[in-house]
Amino acid sequence: MRFSSTLLAVAAALVVPALALDPNNCNTSDKKRDGADFILVEQADNANVASLAKVLKRVSVASVFKDGNHKMTTDSAGRKLWEKKSGFDDEDTDKWVPQGISSTADALDAGTYEGVDGWVVSWHRSDDKSARITFVNRSNDTYRHALLVYPHAADNFREVPIHAGGIMWYGDKLWIVDTSNGIRVFDLANIWQVDTGDAVGKSGDKYTAAGYRYVVPQIRWYKWSSSFPFRFSYLSLDKTVSPPQVLVGEYQTSTSVPIRMAKFDLTNSTTSRLEVDGNKTAKAAWAYCVGIERMQGAVSANGKIFISRSNGKSAGDMFGWVPGKAAHNNAGFFPPSPEDLSYDKRRGGRIYGLTESAGKRYILDYEAKAVKFS
Repeated sequence: MRFSSTLLAVAAALVVPALALDPNNCNTSDKKRDGADFILVEQADNANVASLAKVLKRVSVASVFKDGNHKMTTDSAGRKLWEKKSGFDDEDTDKWVPQGISSTADALDAGTYEGVDGWVVSWHRSDDKSARITFVNRSNDTYRHALLVYPHAADNFREVPIHAGGIMWYGDKLWIVDTSNGIRVFDLANIWQVDTGDAVGKSGDKYTAAGYRYVVPQIRWYKWSSSFPFRFSYLSLDKTVSPPQVLVGEYQTSTSVPIRMAKFDLTNSTTSRLEVDGNKTAKAAWAYCVGIERMQGAVSANGKIFISRSNGKSAGDMFGWVPGKAAHNNAGFFPPSPEDLSYDKRRGGRIYGLTESAGKRYILDYEAKAVKFS
């Protein structure tokens, strides 16, 4: 059949390229979004870390794990509780609140780091003016807190004022979300032992850290650089894909605002960085409008996404979700106030989590296969 040139021109005019969906609007039937709209820009490494490393005593990760000065207990359900005794109470304190969890299984494929099998947990101070991490040695349930610091001068450091809602250990770096600003990266290759004292930073010829023996410095950060806001509430590592990916997502209390997740590609654990272009720009490899309220944590493994949701004082939920399908709600899966999640491929696959409520603060360890999916 022959067509006139006029008819061909009309037909061509009717072929209109599909418009990209607005990344800041989730009120559409198609929930996929273009990852290229979700942008982080890597900032230069902090040169002050190298300067301070010349004057402060460096200690290994294993040394901190093995220098535990507190001890967790285990209840009848197998949940780990923080130390609670006269004069010291991590289980009930209202000054510090646990938020994020990762492990040596995230850090290296071997599952251990410098011979230690352990967890790391982030806490924010109740006024969000400071944050700390905890090294938990799983061999004996002992633990030690360390203060997160920002080297703001060649000879000094200060506290890091973040909520620390989620963490991820990758290689020798610890990644921690900064709610409105992106992701901060801390250098576990430069843990420093400091003097005893209440101040934070340089005091005369000494360095102190609010009574903590160890500090972990911020080495770099990834700045959120899209035109729309994104709430960095949690993050986790997926090493079941190649290249490995970091997942970030938003906590929101209502679907009247966007609730999204995004995944960014990583380099190998030796360099411990996001894949970036020549302008240090990282664009997400995947993005999705999820629309589940009160998501506190999520981790992706083997094509599945595990999601924790808090329900106030009631038991928390675990959603099992395969993108493109409906999410299955494993209602009441968690104790009240679940937070961040992490995945361990060992022992058939484990999901690690934690809770934040005073008096009911646990580290949790589940079989991944216990979570049901649609």
